[in-house]
Amino acid sequence: MKANDTDRKIQNVIFDFGNVLVRWDIYGALISRYTPELIDQFRLNEVSGFEDANVFCDLGEPLKKAVDLIRKEHGEPWGEMMEWYISHFPDSILGEIAGSRQLVSDLKEAGIRVFGLSNWSADLFERALPRLPEVIFMMEDRVVSGYIHQRKPDRNIFETAIAKFKIDPCATAFIDDRQENVQAADQIGMAGVQFKSPEQIREDLRALGIAIPALKGEK
Repeated sequence: MKANDTDRKIQNVIFDFGNVLVRWDIYGALISRYTPELIDQFRLNEVSGFEDANVFCDLGEPLKKAVDLIRKEHGEPWGEMMEWYISHFPDSILGEIAGSRQLVSDLKEAGIRVFGLSNWSADLFERALPRLPEVIFMMEDRVVSGYIHQRKPDRNIFETAIAKFKIDPCATAFIDDRQENVQAADQIGMAGVQFKSPEQIREDLRALGIAIPALKGEK
């Protein structure tokens, strides 16, 4: 969040999903078959190519192609692990981020429109739907990258969201856990806020002038 963002009148808030509203961790999908040590190696893009494959999936490419990409570039056991991750993907959804549902509820009660903008494979999103927490369905509308073959931090997905939601970017706060996505939101005119916790986001949104309650604490 930039210093001059506090001069805005925020009417809309856009949330990322993964590790902002919903807990997502590849351990949940992989730990039933692989050791934590091997999973830690799989997380390293230079070792397994997982991040590259994830970007591929986020853009709506077929999941099998992502597995083939890993096998071609990095071999085994990484290709096999990507297959297991995909087939057990719902197990990587670990519930809502504590405090997020009340935060969204408070925003809506304050008259703020609330939307979602997430990098997510369309196929994996469909598989995850039964496991997604209530807070995801509290959004007025959403844009998910895999359905439109665009992804953050590219400018075009923000333009798509602005057009679909019919919002003014200058009256919009954007919340994401990745700094590059926050910077992209800033560049298109939004007030980008990097997520650390629901408590921090609540205070940052209050600093932007949104009339939501502060957390109660010791006097």
